[in-house]
Amino acid sequence: MDEQKKSEESQEESLASVPPNPYEPPVKPLAPLVKKAGVEAALFLAAGTGALFLLGGMMLPAVGATRSAKLKWGERQLEIEQAEIDAQAGNAEKHD
Repeated sequence: MDEQKKSEESQEESLASVPPNPYEPPVKPLAPLVKKAGVEAALFLAAGTGALFLLGGMMLPAVGATRSAKLKWGERQLEIEQAEIDAQAGNAEKHD
């Protein structure tokens, strides 16, 4: 029994004399994280550029439609003006 007590005491003393060691998580290398961030940034830029092209392409027919509507409106205005001129000319002939 004396041997057990001595071994227990020696273990306690040896643990007590060792200073505590704080836990440090393993350090991960930065290279894979940097590569991942670079890939994500490239994908984000590509998606943004694609979205701009799609939105720009969708706006082109609207611009053409607006021009067409303006041309039709201008033609209609000319028809109205011509009808007024014809009506005034018709009224002037009746009075002569």
